[in-house]
Formats: sequence, structure tokens, C-alpha cells
Amino acid sequence: MKRTIAHELMEQGIEIGEQRGEQRGIEIGEQRGVVRAKREAILKVLHFRFGDVPDTLTRKIGRMRSLQRLDSILTQAVEVQSIEDIEA
Repeated sequence: MKRTIAHELMEQGIEIGEQRGEQRGIEIGEQRGVVRAKREAILKVLHFRFGDVPDTLTRKIGRMRSLQRLDSILTQAVEVQSIEDIEA
């Protein structure tokens, strides 16, 4: 069967789409890993400084997805005088 220019272009488009999808998947996975690591760091700092971390605060931190917000909470975890001062 004779290949047409349209078939060639379709195959190239599919290949490019697959590459972009794969790259996007990697980026999403990396971001999720960073979010998870920040959450864990926050909880470790809080546990180290204050002992037990209330379940409500642990759940709130566990639901956070914003890296900016997590950075803010991490800074608070280091600076606040009591765990009740965390603004999660």
C-alpha cells in the first residue's frame, strides 16, 4: 500500500503528541514528588519541635497542593512558638 503525505504527517503528529504527553507526565510526577516531600518536611519539623501533631493539622497539610502555600507553612513551622500558631 502506498503511503501518502497525509499518513506521514499523521504518524509524525502522533509521535510528537506521545513525546509531549510523556514529558508532561514526567513534569506532573516531579511536581507531585516535590509536594509530597514538602508535606513530609513540614510534619517532621512540627513533630520535632512540638511532639504530636494534631490529626486535623496533618490532614490539612496532606490536602495542600500549592508549593507556595507549603513553603509558607514550612517557614511557619520553623518560626512559630506553638503549633496552634500554624495558619494552615
